[in-house]
Amino acid sequence: MGMMPVDLMRMQMAMAFGLLDMQQRMVSGAWQMALWWLPPATVALPDAGNGGTPGGGRRARQ
Repeated sequence: MGMMPVDLMRMQMAMAFGLLDMQQRMVSGAWQMALWWLPPATVALPDAGNGGTPGGGRRARQ
């Protein structure tokens, strides 16, 4: 007796989700390695994107 179509679908779904999980783990590992190799100045920028205003506040309208 061969595999039923439902069994084939279940096997394909399990393989697809297993590959997706493995891919996410690989990307996460690569990201961690990239962050580890970068110098600290490029990893943590304290006030990135605040427009140059002190304290990160908005500039008053004049």
